[in-house]
Amino acid sequence: MENSRYEAFASWSVPRSLFKFIAPAVISNLATMIFNLTDAFFVGRTGDTFQISAMTITLPLVLTMSAVSMIFGAGGNANVAACLGAGQEKRARHFSAFALYTALAAILVISCGVWLFERPLLPLLGANEDSYVYCKGYLFWVYHAACIPMVFSQVVSQLFSAQGDTRIASIGITGAGLLNVVLDPVMIFGMRMGIIGAGLATCISNYSAMIFFLIVYLRKKRGCAISLDIRDYRASDGIAGRTLAIGVAGALSMLFMNCVDFLRNYLFGVHGTQESLAAWGVVQRIGNSLLQICMGVAFGARPLYAFNYSAGNLRRTRRLILGDVIVMLAYNLIILSLVQIFPAAFVRVFLPIEEIVPTAVRFIRIYVFFILGVGMQEIFNSVFQGVGAWKQSMASIIFGKLIVTVPLLLLLTRAIGVTGIIATQPIADMVTFLTMLILYLIFVRKQLLGSDRPAPAQTEG
Repeated sequence: MENSRYEAFASWSVPRSLFKFIAPAVISNLATMIFNLTDAFFVGRTGDTFQISAMTITLPLVLTMSAVSMIFGAGGNANVAACLGAGQEKRARHFSAFALYTALAAILVISCGVWLFERPLLPLLGANEDSYVYCKGYLFWVYHAACIPMVFSQVVSQLFSAQGDTRIASIGITGAGLLNVVLDPVMIFGMRMGIIGAGLATCISNYSAMIFFLIVYLRKKRGCAISLDIRDYRASDGIAGRTLAIGVAGALSMLFMNCVDFLRNYLFGVHGTQESLAAWGVVQRIGNSLLQICMGVAFGARPLYAFNYSAGNLRRTRRLILGDVIVMLAYNLIILSLVQIFPAAFVRVFLPIEEIVPTAVRFIRIYVFFILGVGMQEIFNSVFQGVGAWKQSMASIIFGKLIVTVPLLLLLTRAIGVTGIIATQPIADMVTFLTMLILYLIFVRKQLLGSDRPAPAQTEG
């Protein structure tokens, strides 16, 4: 690998290194946000409550693609960067091939399972006779037809980022997001396909991203420290275990969030109406979009942590973490202020049905506080994943999502109804953040304090 890539990891100033890795990650995540919000924006313009609620109902299923991408993307990203920090390019190629092809196999199996059990599953998520047909049609294009290119693009972008090619990673994902913006109105309104057109537009956009990454890789193949060659696939010598240990810890939060979404949608069906479910769907998508930026700030720096920790640069690792925390706090304060001052402006962009706007405004003013806890959680998760401390991340996530969130959701819903459903997330995420802070401080004292050390010797795989 070229020396210039190592300089970006280890020699540049901390602000410059953070900018190189965080900015493209934020841009890529903004493109992911565009994927989510473009469909919500244009489907919302149909004024059809059943089509709007169909997007809410199918969201937990659609997010399973992101969960698979995160498991293998995060695991591949952190391990490839760590191998490069230790000078093990051959092993980095094995990690990258394992991450990609195992991710594709996993999402294909999940898609087949969802397709087989669609009929009983969608009503459990909140679909009724009027919204079922929209859920089924949207899910076919956005999920079953697009799961392979979507997961491929997300994982490969993480692998390019791990070797320092952050610009390539950003261009592929961003280009697909922009294409989705162009195609959505054409297919939803021009071709009068409604929510089905939104799913088809997303499907085409995902295929375009996959083709882009394939072309770039084939042109840069000899200069890459990563490999998309199936012949480099290895699961032995700790490759599968290390990828899954880091990746599962990274995606566990999203998977548990999906479980909470299942429960939350069910509770909305019991305690709310289709109108409140539509309002919540818009608020949830806005919240998830704001969270994408938090994740870009946190996980964009993960290759820096992995590379420098693996190389024994503890002082630089600590400085990188502090810089990332400052960026995260600044972003959170700006967003909280804007949403509290202009809540209706956020809501009306995606919800033109005026009678539902007051409900959505009330929801978003409460719900937006969740980013304060989640933002810092993602920083800690990024650090733990980058240095291989997956147990700390796993323990805090299990505590926060299962031990705190689920009982609190049931308790608050019983006490104050729909408002309790909305308020659960901010409260639970702050509790989880405080738990992770304690684990992080213990980890810093044991592993990151002190002067730099020699990089640990590792065996080439």
